[in-house]
Amino acid sequence: MPVAKLKRTKVAKSSAMSSTLRCFKVLELLAEEPFELSVSDIAEVLSMPRASVHRLCSTLLEGGFVEHVVSNKCYRLTPKSLRVGSGYLRHSAVYRAAFFPMQELVKEIPGTAQLGVYSEGQVLFIHSVGYPGSTHAFADVGLRRPLHATASGKLFLADMPLQQVEQLMSHGVQRYTERTTVSFARMKEELRRVADQGYALNDEELLPGYLVIAAPVLDASGKTVAAISVTLPVDHSHPTTGAKHAALLCATGRKTSLMLGYNPLTTTRTVRTTKR
Repeated sequence: MPVAKLKRTKVAKSSAMSSTLRCFKVLELLAEEPFELSVSDIAEVLSMPRASVHRLCSTLLEGGFVEHVVSNKCYRLTPKSLRVGSGYLRHSAVYRAAFFPMQELVKEIPGTAQLGVYSEGQVLFIHSVGYPGSTHAFADVGLRRPLHATASGKLFLADMPLQQVEQLMSHGVQRYTERTTVSFARMKEELRRVADQGYALNDEELLPGYLVIAAPVLDASGKTVAAISVTLPVDHSHPTTGAKHAALLCATGRKTSLMLGYNPLTTTRTVRTTKR
């Protein structure tokens, strides 16, 4: 193949790949609040010409992944997008293993329970369960939360090399409340407590008025692959109740871990954050 023609082919492939990736970016934007965006909105966020965004939306529209809302001239996701995304859950061993233990957990604890996994430097909630009458904070499926300000996130941090945690904290993390841990020194101490206790706490560090307790879900190698958490109002929590809830939560985490092949008798966990 002539060099000039080969270069044109590479440029065409690169352009096609670039357009495909931008389509994914549009889908990601529409997956977050306010869930409906106009061409102008998308163009502003992605720093792209409106004409280019219109072409991307037309492609997604033709593929059935978005629909056009005539009343406000916005685009939003369709059920087809849900079907594609839910393929992850349908194939998730963690989700299947945690489903029934979490159902039993919320019968014992007056709050909501969430299942979170590590995704792109954040906690991604893939399952939430609660019973009618619960008025506590509810984490919708697909909601993402920062590692440093969540109980689940601390469990993932506790599995990371200490140098990686220091790097994350040194980049500057957001302070959500006056109780949010934003320094590496304080986070290091917090992760030591997590290692000692076997569970993590978020005491009004993300949302005022709420205490969150999280226990790890381990795979056959002893790695933390998910976290099961419960959200409770702070005024309903005191040392005795908190200890009881933590014990129930850890038991749920162990049940789920056993179904994933974890064996506490033969698997040795390495707590990375207790030593530098």
